[in-house]
Amino acid sequence: MRTLGIKRMAEVVFLLLPLLLRAQTVLPPEVADHGYADLIVVNGKVVSMDDAGVNENPGRIYEAMAVKKDRILALGTNQRIQTLADSRTKVIDLQGQMVFPGIIETHAHLFGGGQLGAQMGLRTPDKGVNVRVRAGKDVEATRLVIENGIKDALTKVAPGEWVSVGVGPNPQEGVSSNRVVAWFAANKLETKDRLDRVAPNNPVLVQGGIRGAINSKAMEMAVQYMPDYEEFINQSTGDKDSAMSGELGSQEMGVLTYEIFYRNKPISLIAEMFRRDLEAAAAHGVTTFSSRVPHPLVLDGFTVLNREGKMPIRFAALYEVHRRPGDPEVTRNFYRLTGNLTGLGNDFLWIHGVASERWDTSFPMQCLGPDAPAPPEIKARELCPQKGDMFWDTLQNALESGWRLAGIHGLGSDGVRRFMQMVEMARQNRGMTEQDIRNLRLTVEHGTVIGKLPDVMAGLKKYGITISAGPPRLLRYPDYLQDYGPQITPFMLPVKTWLDQGIKVVGQNHTYQRVGALWTIFMTRIVNGQVVNPEERVGRGTIAKMWTRWAAEYVMKENDLGSLEVGKLADFVVLDKDYFAIPIEEISKIRPQMTVVGGKIMYLGADYAARLGREPVGFQFPEGCEPWATSCGGAGGGAD
Repeated sequence: MRTLGIKRMAEVVFLLLPLLLRAQTVLPPEVADHGYADLIVVNGKVVSMDDAGVNENPGRIYEAMAVKKDRILALGTNQRIQTLADSRTKVIDLQGQMVFPGIIETHAHLFGGGQLGAQMGLRTPDKGVNVRVRAGKDVEATRLVIENGIKDALTKVAPGEWVSVGVGPNPQEGVSSNRVVAWFAANKLETKDRLDRVAPNNPVLVQGGIRGAINSKAMEMAVQYMPDYEEFINQSTGDKDSAMSGELGSQEMGVLTYEIFYRNKPISLIAEMFRRDLEAAAAHGVTTFSSRVPHPLVLDGFTVLNREGKMPIRFAALYEVHRRPGDPEVTRNFYRLTGNLTGLGNDFLWIHGVASERWDTSFPMQCLGPDAPAPPEIKARELCPQKGDMFWDTLQNALESGWRLAGIHGLGSDGVRRFMQMVEMARQNRGMTEQDIRNLRLTVEHGTVIGKLPDVMAGLKKYGITISAGPPRLLRYPDYLQDYGPQITPFMLPVKTWLDQGIKVVGQNHTYQRVGALWTIFMTRIVNGQVVNPEERVGRGTIAKMWTRWAAEYVMKENDLGSLEVGKLADFVVLDKDYFAIPIEEISKIRPQMTVVGGKIMYLGADYAARLGREPVGFQFPEGCEPWATSCGGAGGGAD
């Protein structure tokens, strides 16, 4: 009997053995649902930024993370995440370093140009000479420098070829780049007539930042390619005499590049220039950027990259093709004709609204109106929009057609006040509710001197308007102080007040330096050794959210970007220092080690690659090259 019992037990064990073995090899639920991870990162500090509140809390922190295809599969301990890997999974040892969500740059113009374009044979001008001069101590001295530079250039070009002059700052004389712009705006530093006397047979473009001038030959060439150019710039610049004087704004100059200098260039070459600029941005930890599209050719180039799967980072595009010179009446109604394209696209390229640099533009033309009295010559520079202006009507028609308005330059308090007046007119015309407007998530850009006047703050909250603000704007305080006096101080980027009053604020202009190099300006509020509005300091957790969690809302992708959570796109950057723990003076020394976009490594620095036994990936900074600049291989884009 005992023998039969043992035999029966053996039979039962034999029958149950497969079940027992299967019980010991139960797959983790993530693997059962999705398969083993394609990539895991372990042994680090993975900061999720999953707390969206207005506070200093960075959210949950993990040791490791798993990625499947382009999405985050799981976060947790090293032991837990390692169970999601098999022999085909790529494993990255973080070696104690910090992982941070990919940085979302809400305002950067990463379109190549400058040195990067020249390296590829995309010269501006394509036939002619580029001259770079330094401003003089005043207007007359600067005119002399410019005109001598043109005369020298004429000895190197044939009749009909371009002379392009860039006017830079002169720190030795205390002349900033902003002051050069102010001279152009207020005094018409160079006029068409003056340039004609120096160069009657060659097209000439003189540029100082966001303002400039052209001569008659250049105007003739512009009109040849753009018949409505003269009438357009009269309305575009806000000065009915612009065409006569030759005065141009940023886009009226920029369009010369796309319509004339790049006119016959292969779109594949232009697309490659854009790709290289984005690749350099990835080396700064940027995984998504937003910018207005100033010309159809720009969107053409990015469409090529997107179609061919060559986008290094994501582009949240804001349509601004109304800045291409055309019939002003057609421009006013353009967005009525296109249909509402807000949200059109995919995860690498999508349109999230209509933008406009030309509303109250930038220093020194920001609209402060009655809020900040100043001498007549200062107030005369201010460009304050009103009903009937081309861009007022264009944006109002776009809003009435259902488009989201985002990326609208709103620097001055009265300029933002007028923007909200336009919004209210559109709301009433279309019978929209205030909640309808809030649902569109309108934004204004830069906010340098919006200040905190009660009626402006109330309007921003009423319509749920987000402010996209960048630390570099605070560095312009000395120029504002020179023009408006101490009364301007309370207007300077009161970020903490905005947040305390329930106004959403997101970050911009990160890409011009590496991670954290500019963020500390909002932490310290130090400008040229002086503390400007210390009560407006914000902490490092808040600043991190401005470039991640909240910025994802700005680009209308908060369900996919901005934090490290299961199911979101696997966009993250590995940093060599713990941003949340190191002393504030060390933050500017943080260096990205690796940037991952959609689960793919787009940047792997040489030092970290060597420690991992891998090859470097993407753009590599030249030896000793620290800031974002053309000399470091990136075009850097314009800040406006």
